Amino acid sequence: MLAAIAAGALSLLRRPKAQPAAQQKSAQVVLKGKEISLSGTIYTAKFIDVETQLAGSIDEFYVGVGEEVFEGQLLAKIRNAGLETARESAQTAVEAAQTRVNTVESSIIAARLEASRTRADASRARNEFDRVEKVYLRQQMLHREGATARLTFEKAQRDFEMTQAELKSLDEMARQAEEKAAGLFRDLEVAKKLLEERNMELDEAASDLSAAEIHSPADGIVIERKGEPGQELTAENRQLLRIGVDLSTLTIVLEPEPPVLKYLQVGQPALIYSADHAIDGIPGVVKEIIDSRVWVEFTRPGPDVKPGQTAQVRLKLE
Repeated sequence: MLAAIAAGALSLLRRPKAQPAAQQKSAQVVLKGKEISLSGTIYTAKFIDVETQLAGSIDEFYVGVGEEVFEGQLLAKIRNAGLETARESAQTAVEAAQTRVNTVESSIIAARLEASRTRADASRARNEFDRVEKVYLRQQMLHREGATARLTFEKAQRDFEMTQAELKSLDEMARQAEEKAAGLFRDLEVAKKLLEERNMELDEAASDLSAAEIHSPADGIVIERKGEPGQELTAENRQLLRIGVDLSTLTIVLEPEPPVLKYLQVGQPALIYSADHAIDGIPGVVKEIIDSRVWVEFTRPGPDVKPGQTAQVRLKLE
């Protein structure tokens, strides 16, 4: 019996020690069919950061992450109280200048009508004066010769003096009306020049305010959005969006465990499985390995695969 117990103890001492659970699990993963499946996020290799140099707060976003955008599309708007006040003031100044132009133009129309009327009256008065003057000169000659009655001569003289006074009065009125119209024309030129200056100021204010509208610099897809409406922008952080601009080639970043990482190498084939490609998979290749990160690159098969999505990458270990 003692011999049997000693033999059993010796057998136990000679058994190999059990491996830690983590090492056993890693070994099982690596060795399982020489294949491994890892999860990662899809990225685009090329992107543009959309920033603003305008101070203020985020007023509104018009696009969300994952949405495709086109060049020139309105993406967001910044609220800047100073620029809005400047534009409102410039608009008010333009409206006042335009009102002045309209008023002067209306006055010019009225003055031209008045000048035309008084000049027409003066023209009729001149015709009448010419007629009366001829009668007066004839009666004056006859009166000197004693060939006309004194009363007839005096009446012709009174008619001459009255029409002469009326002609002078109407001529003066026409002259004043024409001078008024000419003065209003000069006022109109000044008013139009002022309106032009105010419009330029409004254009500048509108141009400054247009900087508050953030437009897409290129076609692409929104892969990141920073901040929320109402958030104040700081001098250190003016970035609003990140847009992927080359969607033909996409990348997945993986972070495998060290025991798995040593079996991976650049150029190694891979299959990417997304929600819409869960059966056939998308062919890819290990593009780069830096430290503990692995970049798997693949050609985008269609618009259903977008940056920001999560996908599974199946790698055949070598």
